[in-house]
Amino acid sequence: MNFILMVVVTIIEATIIYRIRFVYSRHPMGAISLSLFTVTIFYLISKFTLNKFVRAYTFGFATINLIFLIVMLAYMWQMDRDLKNLQSMKGTDFLLVLGNKCMGNRIQPILAGRLDKAIELYSDFVEKPQIIVSGGKSQKNAKTESELMREYLLERGIPKEMIVVENKSVNTIQNLEFSAIKIHKIWQEKFRPRVIIVTSDYHIPRTKVQAKRLGLRVNFAAAKTVKMLKWPAMFREFTAIIWYHRYSLITILGMDILFSLSMCL
Repeated sequence: MNFILMVVVTIIEATIIYRIRFVYSRHPMGAISLSLFTVTIFYLISKFTLNKFVRAYTFGFATINLIFLIVMLAYMWQMDRDLKNLQSMKGTDFLLVLGNKCMGNRIQPILAGRLDKAIELYSDFVEKPQIIVSGGKSQKNAKTESELMREYLLERGIPKEMIVVENKSVNTIQNLEFSAIKIHKIWQEKFRPRVIIVTSDYHIPRTKVQAKRLGLRVNFAAAKTVKMLKWPAMFREFTAIIWYHRYSLITILGMDILFSLSMCL
């Protein structure tokens, strides 16, 4: 009975992960496949030694969930800290707007929020900066994210000569890398250009980490995410953070599995 209950709990948890992640990710099957694979293996083993392996599974499952909870809480704390430490800026040379997955050939609310924030900043600056829109194809759309972003800005009165399109990137790291190349080609001055990265509030922590790793000196502006979409988007960020640190986490989880199995001996 206990084992059946654990199987049910695992399936429910994996289903929640799948349902939320499916909307925002290109690869939704990873978490649910891993969870169900784990359940299947322990089910086959427990056919022979039910009690010991149920205890091992319970310990391992609880430890994995605890690790994920700690990572999520650390991410939420860092997001809150980053948003409180954002500085107001009097001017800039470039506004870099990071793309977001588009389902179909229209701008999604999260991406619209980023673009609206860029327009707001653009309007406030006396010396107008160039706006870099960064993003490749999300799915099999005819248009790239950056093309849709460019059209959105043009419709709202941003001059076309002030928009720079970066249409090759498919993730945050590439957004930063390819946009940095664009800036390097455009910028002719001897001093370092001032760059503000415009992205969603929940996306700031991961973007700051990646910009630091690339050696980029930039400022940030946060677009507020509507409440209905913020928690699913934060969950997607959490899974992205897990993926970026997958090797460290795999090592920890491997040690956890070995320790769990040792309880059965």
